[in-house]
Amino acid sequence: MTINVKLLKYHAYSRWFGRPSWNASYLFGRACRRLKPGDIVIDAGANLGEITSALAKTGSTVHAFEPDPYTFERLRKNVGAFKNVHLYQKALADQSGTAKLYRSRKFSSDPDFWSQSSSLYADKSNISKDDYTEVEQLSIVDFVRNLGSPVRILKIDVEGAEVPMLESILSCGLMNKIDMIFAETHEKKIPQLAERTRALREAIKRDWANKINLDWH
Repeated sequence: MTINVKLLKYHAYSRWFGRPSWNASYLFGRACRRLKPGDIVIDAGANLGEITSALAKTGSTVHAFEPDPYTFERLRKNVGAFKNVHLYQKALADQSGTAKLYRSRKFSSDPDFWSQSSSLYADKSNISKDDYTEVEQLSIVDFVRNLGSPVRILKIDVEGAEVPMLESILSCGLMNKIDMIFAETHEKKIPQLAERTRALREAIKRDWANKINLDWH
């Protein structure tokens, strides 16, 4: 019998030391190592481009979404030189249209850092209801269906909007077009999403545990 030493180490680490977010990072890295040139990946909530850059270096085709105008320009500066990266100054969401994107109360003090807190939810605990910008939304379901090819990795870090996005993906049967999803949930800062997030976790644990990880951070 052949023993997979790396897999054995991962399970031992996970059992004794691993936090869920550490395990998610491990699984994300493993999924990235399997990517090939031409594979399609999506970075929803690309922010300054750290994950976008890592995905681009695999040779895969990266579709990166960042709606905030300031952050989008920083993203363009950081990853715009990659020929295999497509940038969208839009919010990937559960439906197309327009919405208000609320910024952190501390945004002006350090926009690069606090840009990661921007949210479509006015009730998020660390944003300012008075500091917002109108942004365009694009339906995740429409976008994936129009690609015409499977999505190998979908990373979602959109400060609350991941819940309706995932609900839409599951209800529309879109998982047959997506290999892996890594998402961060934000119910601690948006209490109104707590029950929906709990129901989503239960559904994923029951039906999609091998394809959807909600412990991204």
